[in-house]
Amino acid sequence: MEASDLATPSNLLRRLTIPVGLGVAALVVLAWYVTWTSSDFANALMAPAAFGSTDLALFFALIVVMMVAMMLPSALPMALAYHGLTRLENGQPSKPADVVGTVAFVVPYFVVWGSFGFVALLGLMGLGLVGSMLTGPGLLLSAAALLAAGVWQVTRTKEICLSHCTSPMGFVLQHWRSGRIGAMRMGFRHSLYCIGCCWLFMLVLFISGSMSLLWMGGISVAIFAEKLGVRTVLFSRAIGVILLGLGAVAAVRIFVPM
Repeated sequence: MEASDLATPSNLLRRLTIPVGLGVAALVVLAWYVTWTSSDFANALMAPAAFGSTDLALFFALIVVMMVAMMLPSALPMALAYHGLTRLENGQPSKPADVVGTVAFVVPYFVVWGSFGFVALLGLMGLGLVGSMLTGPGLLLSAAALLAAGVWQVTRTKEICLSHCTSPMGFVLQHWRSGRIGAMRMGFRHSLYCIGCCWLFMLVLFISGSMSLLWMGGISVAIFAEKLGVRTVLFSRAIGVILLGLGAVAAVRIFVPM
């Protein structure tokens, strides 16, 4: 794999073979299907009198599946970059790619995202902020989440985290660790940068979108577009403007009911 092929996520995606592309597409479709079919069950779990250990484990599993549905397309270029580099020895592609190592790289990403979503939702549930009607205080919280997410789009922290996500070659070479344990450490680090980019997107989904499939779809498209590495700043700023606009609408509705 040439260095230029690793330069941008779009270049990496163009290198996808048909079998791998179909496999990834099938996994994403399956994750969306499971998320859709389990939505009523997940909503029931979100307002229980008490959680049992089985409920907690199932709830966590559902959140991980939801993260696979939303985040796998945007995480794919980084996984492809790692997979391609495992073929190299002394700078030459002289051995088969490490499939198990690639899985070890990817799994921590979704475990960390699932843990983030799990903890965030439990915290919001504990405060009674999930599942409430978007009127009065609920609208105020929704407006605050949207406005905060819009402002986050222009922060230096967002820019730094996003730069790691849109430069697979730079990330993999800078943070390379050999072996399967090293792959897991790299996947964990990648997940932290991604959370730095997108954590407020998820809070918007939980608070303003009430975890609806429509909001999930819109946010996953926004994340994917941002991480393609094509006019990244433009996309990021445009997403910020949209979020600020939605936040302003929610704020206006607090004082002028529609």
